This record gives sequence, C-alpha cells and structure tokens, in this order.
Amino acid sequence: MANPVQNKSKFRFSLLALVLFIAAFAGAWFYVKPLWDEVSVLNQARAQAHEQKDQLNDQLQELQLLQQDLNLTSEVSRETTLTAIPEKLEQDKLINDLSDIAEKNDMVLNGVNFGVPTAGVEGEITKVSINANLNGNESSLVNFLKGVETNSRKLLVNNITVQIGETDLGLSRVNFNVNMEAYYQGTI
Repeated sequence: MANPVQNKSKFRFSLLALVLFIAAFAGAWFYVKPLWDEVSVLNQARAQAHEQKDQLNDQLQELQLLQQDLNLTSEVSRETTLTAIPEKLEQDKLINDLSDIAEKNDMVLNGVNFGVPTAGVEGEITKVSINANLNGNESSLVNFLKGVETNSRKLLVNNITVQIGETDLGLSRVNFNVNMEAYYQGTI
C-alpha cells in the first residue's frame, strides 16, 4: 500500500509544479505578447514599405519612358521648351524681357505687378498673372504685342486697358495697362 505521506508529498510536488508551470506560462505570455504585437506592427510596416516600393518602381518606369521619349527630341527642342516654360518663376528675367520689348518698341514701362499663386505644385505647370503699365502710342503698342508674341518665354495677353490723355505741354499721351500670363513649372 502506498504511503499516505508519500502521496501527499507527490501531490504537493505536482501541485507546486503545476503552479510553477502556470506562473512560467503567464510570465512568458506577458513577455512574448508585447513582442508579438511589435512583430505584427513591423510586418504591417514592411507590407506598406513593399507597397510604396512598388509604386515608386512604377513611377520610375514611367519617368524612364518619358525620358526616352524626351531623348528622341532634339537638344534644341528641349532647350526651347525650358526657355518657354522654365522650371522656376524667374521674375527678374520676366521684368528684363518686358523692359527690353518695351524699349525696342518705343514704349515706356512704368511698372510691373505679379500675381503669384500661393502654392505651386512641384512638377505641374503654374501660371503667374502679370500687369504691366506702359506709355506710348497705338503703333508702338502693336509692335510691343508682336514682341511679346515672339518672346522666347511663353506669355499670353489676356486684356488691354487704354487711357488717353494729354500732358502739360499739350502732347497726347496714351497709357496702356496690359494683363498677361506667364508659365513656369511649379517652383518659385
């Protein structure tokens, strides 16, 4: 027959082993669970990174195809396009161009105002509004407009306001306000 003391001691040992096993399991659970959650978050981040990589690869392929198409055009054509619609606004160059056109056509450029958009998106063509105040005569204005039309920078005349007056010496004076648009590729 089994010794009751031995059975009690085996029972206590088994009970102690069970309690230690439950404690070890609970401790392991509380230790592993945060790590498991971290691995889950990292897996999601990895999946998003792969998705972003695939999107960037698609964009790269599109840009490479576009570059191949651009390489088919001549160097002169590329330079002409960049001159007509430059990468940056280049206000000083615009003022110089308008001043040169006015001077060549016997016009006096009194002032230039720019209506720059608040936010340009990089890579998209953005327009800037230009108001120029000029003095001269009607034939000079026509020549000025021809100069704007043949300018290397793409300029579009929206409207012209004409004010006719006389100076103190009795000479007729014509004041023109010319509203134009210029374009650039999105960065100021």
